[in-house]
Amino acid sequence: MAKKVLTLSLALAMLVLCVAPVLAETGNPSYTIMYVYTDNGKNLNVRSSPYVGENIIGQARFGESLKVKRFLENGWACIIWNLTGEAYVQSRYLQWNRPGSYTPATATPAPTAAPTVAPYINNPGSSYSNYANTYTDTLAVLNAEFRTARTVTPFVIVVRPSRASGWVNMRWAPSKDTEVITTYRSGARLTVIAETQSWYQVVDHDTEITGFMMKAYTTRQN
Repeated sequence: MAKKVLTLSLALAMLVLCVAPVLAETGNPSYTIMYVYTDNGKNLNVRSSPYVGENIIGQARFGESLKVKRFLENGWACIIWNLTGEAYVQSRYLQWNRPGSYTPATATPAPTAAPTVAPYINNPGSSYSNYANTYTDTLAVLNAEFRTARTVTPFVIVVRPSRASGWVNMRWAPSKDTEVITTYRSGARLTVIAETQSWYQVVDHDTEITGFMMKAYTTRQN
C-alpha cells in the first residue's frame, strides 16, 4: 500500500513539473511583451545594470519585441535577455503596440528671408518725388530717441488709451517697431524713472516689469 502511495506521489510531482512551464508561458506568463520605439529609429542599448555607463551588453532593434519582467522606479525596465538572464533598458523607449516601419521626419525648409529694402530718398528733381518714403530704420529711430534720454525724479502716470475700452502697449525700447512686453488698460498706474522726447521709461511695481510707453497715451498723476 505504501509503495502505491509513493508511486502516485511521484507521478503527480512529475505532472506538476511538466505542466508548470506551460502555465508560465501561456496562462500566467511571468513577463509582458513590449516593443522598442525610438524617436530616431536607432537601436536601443541593452545594459547589464539600470544606469547609463560602460555596461552595454547588446542592442534591441527598432520594433523588436522584448520580454519585460518588471519596471523600476528610476525609469528602467528589467527584461529577459537572450533567455539567459536579466538585463535593463530605459522604459521610455518601450510601448505596448508594435510600431510600424520607421519613417524619418521630413525637415521643414526654413522660410526665405525677405530682402531688406533700402530706404528710398526722395529727389525733388525726380518724377518719383511725390512718393512717400515708407521705410522705417528702427535703429536710427532708437538712436535718435535715446539721444534725448534723461533721468527724472520718479513720478506716477495714469494710462490713457485713445479709446476707453482700448489699451496701451509697453515696449522693450522706445520705438513702435520694437517688441511689446505687455499691455495696460485705462487707469493703470506706473512709475516713471526716465524719459526721452516721446517716451517714458516706466516700472510696474506689482510685476516688477520695466519698459517704455508713449507719453501721448498717459497723463501725469497730480
